[in-house]
Amino acid sequence: MMDAIRREFREHPRDNVDLQFVISRGANIYLSPVVLAWALLRIVWVQAWRGIDVIHINVAANASAYRKFAVASVASALRIPYTIHLHSGEFGTFWDSCNGLTRRRIETLFTRASFVVVLGRVWKELVVSKLPELADRIVVMPNSTKAQRRHRHADGPVKILFLGRLSPAKGIGDLLDSFEIIRHRNDWHATLAGDGAITETHVLVERLGLAERVKVPGWLDDDGVTAELQAADILVLPSLVENLPMCVVEAFAHGLAVVCTPVGALPEIVEHERTGLLVPVKNAPALALALERLLMDPALRARLGGQARAQHAVQFEISAYVDKLVEVWRRASDRIADSSDRTSLAERTKTFATPGR
Repeated sequence: MMDAIRREFREHPRDNVDLQFVISRGANIYLSPVVLAWALLRIVWVQAWRGIDVIHINVAANASAYRKFAVASVASALRIPYTIHLHSGEFGTFWDSCNGLTRRRIETLFTRASFVVVLGRVWKELVVSKLPELADRIVVMPNSTKAQRRHRHADGPVKILFLGRLSPAKGIGDLLDSFEIIRHRNDWHATLAGDGAITETHVLVERLGLAERVKVPGWLDDDGVTAELQAADILVLPSLVENLPMCVVEAFAHGLAVVCTPVGALPEIVEHERTGLLVPVKNAPALALALERLLMDPALRARLGGQARAQHAVQFEISAYVDKLVEVWRRASDRIADSSDRTSLAERTKTFATPGR
């Protein structure tokens, strides 16, 4: 999401907004403390040198939350307002599992925020259930992407695409089981792209005898993801846990038929039989049935993909998303500004975003 925002600002700068990004997580566990310390020093330096109006803090579960405790503490010490952007589909479970001290730190992180951005109503309900006083400070903003031109495919096998971490939580085992169920059909190929258990997934694909029809290229860069989306007909995501995955929004932008599970905020954007097909969690036969329906019915694929693409244009286009986000930042600045400061804040807003990494 932050990469999409960065591209939008690069291509279409907003007047009076100076947006900077900082990474707070290292490439490995040993570098992370150094990278976090450097991020905090950079915040202090920019505040002293130019001033910061808003810090946008991206938060996920586990280590991400602990890093952002530090970022929020520095922001509070420097009297810089901040917004929280909650991304993790596992944050509710993480929150419940924490000890008393960590729960209090999470509560402080949220209650000191000017606004809390969440990806769906389900996450607003989660935060409000724990911190009711934040009800009027929560902003629901589903992930968004740039609109894409739909590419027509040559005749051939239907292309099924999975994008995400190759892990049990993403339903990879159920997906491979569903492929085994529909292996009697010779009208499909699949690509399972992402990081995680790449070697293990290769081994399972070969063990099932599907190596000629299922490729596992590993992690793809932005150009590689775009190429796969343009080549695909169906996006499948049988996750056990999600927030609101970018790959589904990207599939909408490309006009793909989507098959996914009703977890996280997905049921809020994927309407069964209209913009996609919803299947139960951990149900390989139901997943296979949904895929087989799409393989057998090109008109259904086209209808679902077309309606998803139309919904993307109305609800998930990145330009409108960024405009709304900038308004949240301006409102966050205004929450602590006195009347004499508001003219200057309206003339120029400097924001400092920390991706949830």
